[in-house]
Amino acid sequence: MPSFVNWSNPLCNALITDAGEEVTYGQLQNDVFSLLHLFKNGELIFIVGKNDLTTVQVYLAAIEAGAVPLLLGGDISSINLFSFIDLYNPSKILINKNKVNFSNGYKSSFEIDDYFLYSKKDGVGADLNSGLALLLATSGSTGSPKLVRFSLNNIISNADSIVEYLGIDQNERAITTLPFNYSYGMSVLNSHLRAGASIVLTERTFFDPSFWRSVKTNGVTSMAGVPFNYEMLLKLRFERMDLPQLRTLTQAGGKMSVAQTQRVVEICKAKGMRFYTMYGQTEASPRMAFLSPEFTEAKIGSIGRAIPGGRLWLEDDQGAVISSHSQIGELVYSGPNVALGYALNQEDLMRGDDWCGVLHTGDLAREDEEGFFFIEGRKQRFLKIFGVRISLDAVESWFAEKEIVAAAHGRDDHLMVSIECLDNAQLEVEVKALANAMQIHPSALTISIVESLPRLNSGKVDYPCLNKTH
Repeated sequence: MPSFVNWSNPLCNALITDAGEEVTYGQLQNDVFSLLHLFKNGELIFIVGKNDLTTVQVYLAAIEAGAVPLLLGGDISSINLFSFIDLYNPSKILINKNKVNFSNGYKSSFEIDDYFLYSKKDGVGADLNSGLALLLATSGSTGSPKLVRFSLNNIISNADSIVEYLGIDQNERAITTLPFNYSYGMSVLNSHLRAGASIVLTERTFFDPSFWRSVKTNGVTSMAGVPFNYEMLLKLRFERMDLPQLRTLTQAGGKMSVAQTQRVVEICKAKGMRFYTMYGQTEASPRMAFLSPEFTEAKIGSIGRAIPGGRLWLEDDQGAVISSHSQIGELVYSGPNVALGYALNQEDLMRGDDWCGVLHTGDLAREDEEGFFFIEGRKQRFLKIFGVRISLDAVESWFAEKEIVAAAHGRDDHLMVSIECLDNAQLEVEVKALANAMQIHPSALTISIVESLPRLNSGKVDYPCLNKTH
């Protein structure tokens, strides 16, 4: 099993922990290889971890040994965790000592720092396809039983593409702003380890002053974020921050409003930083497109063009390729990073390559005359309100242009919008304005005020949670 980590510079720092411990590539390699005896080729491993050293060590050791890790967030509920266990039958589970005690079917077999490694008492786990190397839950959610299946080539090819278009080398240093069980966070880890660069490991948020001290003290050169992270960054007056070594910002995980994007671009330009808008899905390991900094002003709102080694095009409802510019169709991608397919149960873990390198994204997009793509919404993110087709993404964008944080959801014939911290006096005005903009009757619209929208650990809005509360 080939390694995707660049071990060629053993004296360079690979990881820096929250406690300030510096771990060189040579030390990391020794630590990883000392754990190989814990794992067998072709067995399923659950890693219920955090952005910490142990999680990285065990993740790398499992892959080096030919085992297949499923990355799950440390905040997963016991109910959801046991549901995953029943559904997929892992041979081993790494989990924090204080998280849960497995009294049935598993026994503690190894202790590493704050974690226990549990093994099945009968030693019998799920059977896996020989080409399977990694599993992730869709969109970073730890509540959905649907998993995405990856080969090692999927992971390596996407890491190589990211290294190429971001120009990552051993002088780069990232910091963990997203969890590893979310594909965007995983790709930051993989691409930097692939390039021989370094990563500062932290669970701290933007609102913690020690996060920014760490960025400055450790000479962080790049940060990744979803739109929610950039909302927070702007609220914290990022333009006033003194971070002389920070030179690259990347954004993916959803579409930012044009106004927010313009503000971030202006700040980066003033600070001499590079800002990359990127596009991806977990199913693509996860990057598919990027917009280079030189185009961020001229092509604002665009996801850019395909990553190195990939190809993008549009198809109509009949599956025919769209050749005319500005016509909207489904965005389709092909490349070696397209995952093998989904899994809904342990039997699916024996499946081979269902997608054969082609991913129908479910996103509606258009392509301009110069080959830049613009996302217009999701195929499934539509409601019919008394015969009028309403894009939920368009509703959210309508509010975003007014600098209002909103989440649109609901059912056919009733649109619901949850809004953060809107003044009650504005509510009636916004209902009428939105109804007029979307050409629907106000009776089919409910706008509710929430203190904060529920979010997954990836920063994305938790729509199932919103739907449960309405």
